[in-house]
Amino acid sequence: MKRLLPLLLSLAVPFVGQEQKSNDFVKGFPPEPKPSEGPVRLTMIQKLFILKYAEPSRMQSLLGVFGASVRTDNDLHAIAVSASETAMAGIEDAIKRLDIPSAIPQNVELIAYYVVGGPDENTAGGALSKDLESVITQLRNTFPFKNYKLLDTVTLRTRTGQNADTTGTVSGANQPVTITNFRIGSATVAADGNTVRIDKMKVGVRLPVPTGLPGPGAPVQFTYQDLGLNADVDIKEGQKVVVGRVGMSRDQALFLVLTARVVN
Repeated sequence: MKRLLPLLLSLAVPFVGQEQKSNDFVKGFPPEPKPSEGPVRLTMIQKLFILKYAEPSRMQSLLGVFGASVRTDNDLHAIAVSASETAMAGIEDAIKRLDIPSAIPQNVELIAYYVVGGPDENTAGGALSKDLESVITQLRNTFPFKNYKLLDTVTLRTRTGQNADTTGTVSGANQPVTITNFRIGSATVAADGNTVRIDKMKVGVRLPVPTGLPGPGAPVQFTYQDLGLNADVDIKEGQKVVVGRVGMSRDQALFLVLTARVVN
């Protein structure tokens, strides 16, 4: 009996150990979540890029997709970028692809002709220039107006990727001033070099309209009618294109004829 007691004790020890492991397994299942370590902080790096060809302002808008902070200096032709290490690698690759000779801004000249169509010689405006003859022929074949006159001609010169605007005035004998406005968001030259893309074009005319017949010796009274036209348009260099029509009255309409050319 004395010999059996140590043997029983030695056999009991492994079972106690296994029971403890079993309890630990149940206690730890499923695994308890680890304490939160807080948000991961990205390491930001800063770099300065000196551009050879591309406009810094245009590059700034394109690099915005990377979620980076971009500052520009057009005089130094430079951009300063602050971004994560991963984003910076993508930014460097994008700059290499975009800062190429074809990105050099080009000068674009736009000429806008404000043409009025009406029923007779009393149509508002002056004589048409000869370079509009082909366009006027097209208008006569398309619209019922018998007479066409030139209200105003506006010339606007800008650089690709930049906005621009100009304002003109037209005055006549015993007539209040007509105000014309021509504005674009940007002009872009296509890869073929012969097509100019005009984005966010806004054309406005502030036109005086007589309010009625004056009394004896009294001046004619006028009120103003505001006309507007918004459009995006592609123009082949050198072509004259009718880009819009706005009704002025029951028997008159304003047409905008636009031409564009790249100026070296």
